[in-house]
Amino acid sequence: MRTILCLILACSGLSAQHSPVEEGALRAHLAFLADDVLEGRGTGQRGGELAVRYLETQLQVLGLQPANGSSYRQTVRLAGVRLDPAASTLAFEGPREAPVPALGTDLVLGAAGAETALAVDAPLVFVGHGIAAGGRDDYKGLDVRGKILVMLVGDRQEGAPLPLGCQPENYQGRWTYKFEEARRRGAAGALLVHTDASAGYGWTVVRNSWTGERFQQAGSGQVGAVQGWITEAFAVRLFAAAGQEFRRLAVAAGGRDFRPVPLPLRAKGMLRSAVRSLNQWNVAGLVPGTDPALRGECVIYSAHWDHFGQGADGAIYAGAVDNATGCAAVLALAQAVTARPFPRSALFLFPCGEEQGLLGSSAYVAAPLVPLAKTRLVINLESLNVVGPTRDIGLLGSGDPVTRLLCAQAAAATGLVITPPKPDPAGLCFRSDHFPFMKAGVPALSPGFSLDGGWDYLGDKAAAQAKAAAFLNHYHRPSDRYDPAWNLEGLMQQARFALELGRLAASAR
Repeated sequence: MRTILCLILACSGLSAQHSPVEEGALRAHLAFLADDVLEGRGTGQRGGELAVRYLETQLQVLGLQPANGSSYRQTVRLAGVRLDPAASTLAFEGPREAPVPALGTDLVLGAAGAETALAVDAPLVFVGHGIAAGGRDDYKGLDVRGKILVMLVGDRQEGAPLPLGCQPENYQGRWTYKFEEARRRGAAGALLVHTDASAGYGWTVVRNSWTGERFQQAGSGQVGAVQGWITEAFAVRLFAAAGQEFRRLAVAAGGRDFRPVPLPLRAKGMLRSAVRSLNQWNVAGLVPGTDPALRGECVIYSAHWDHFGQGADGAIYAGAVDNATGCAAVLALAQAVTARPFPRSALFLFPCGEEQGLLGSSAYVAAPLVPLAKTRLVINLESLNVVGPTRDIGLLGSGDPVTRLLCAQAAAATGLVITPPKPDPAGLCFRSDHFPFMKAGVPALSPGFSLDGGWDYLGDKAAAQAKAAAFLNHYHRPSDRYDPAWNLEGLMQQARFALELGRLAASAR
């Protein structure tokens, strides 16, 4: 099979000598998209609308066709929910005096649906990791309807190997899965216990993500339920008030014989929120293919345009690495492909609402502008390398043999090697816009994702790796800002790899 695929691809006559990606244009796009004038490109904010206008204007200037009829925009209908902390309360009651949580410090929460008022009065039950999939059942038949579930983030089970890459068991550890499972079971809510190791980021990231307005696709929320996170330190105090030792139960939750533990506590309170309906937009332009027999099919390049905008305190979350880098790269790729189109068409897609839970890409998958059956590959560019050139490139996403063979050929053509697969305990594979396409069966990946995007740096490797790791100190914070001194050689490697990979996928017969 592999030999046949190699012959098919080799006969396509492809080479890496194609229209170059221009670093000057890429850097200009990056500097503008990360500028304070766009106010952090927030969902539902003025800065987000400016970003959309900029992107569609650039696609028009480059000569791309509107992908949605006569429009570069695809409407995504959302509901925005903003908790009023001054008018909201949550307390825990039990046989012992329970700790009172400080909002933002100990706990973040909100209504799971678009509700202006939500009364909370429900018992708590600890369900371990809250996983019911892949032959594993942490619920053991317990009826959790009307209960608030306390769950651990992650998926560790005693004796289980650490899964590599995009394995289903990795998704079972993601916080999104846990809220989804609580909803499927009719729970009154879910509270996740945060640790840096299990979440893959610190409490500050959680707090920033849950402070201010939160968004969901219109009509998709769970009415009558609460959801949120608590810190591990608060969980220790809360479980002690229930007569339990949290860390002992957390260890027990890793065993295959774990059974849910009802806690003699009730959560009581009232959540009051401001709710609004709004439209946001995916931006998309098309470069038609040159082959009449293939132009009905496409390759997609994507990068989410949104970040966290302007916070309640006035701070601007510029989102330079995440994800002005990806947007700039996709615009530069659009310029290169326009100069030399592929045999198949190329769709350049900028989804909205990624930071709110992959909302724009999920909406696109539900109503694709090119049928998913005719979408050959999705190349999603997210949080790219601003440290320097590497020998390798990381791949998050589909691992099917055909896609990986294309990746190997693209890497060889651009002088790179593919980073070997490694465990993904933080669920990086499920945290970017390629994932909704994967769920729908479309080959999709995020090459060069800076949280796992290639670590074999040229030059002083240790210093470069330390600099790359330091990005976590700026991730989802106002300090993720553009620096004109950034070395974009590594980002250019990633863009060239993406261009070659797209050309291979768009040309192979």
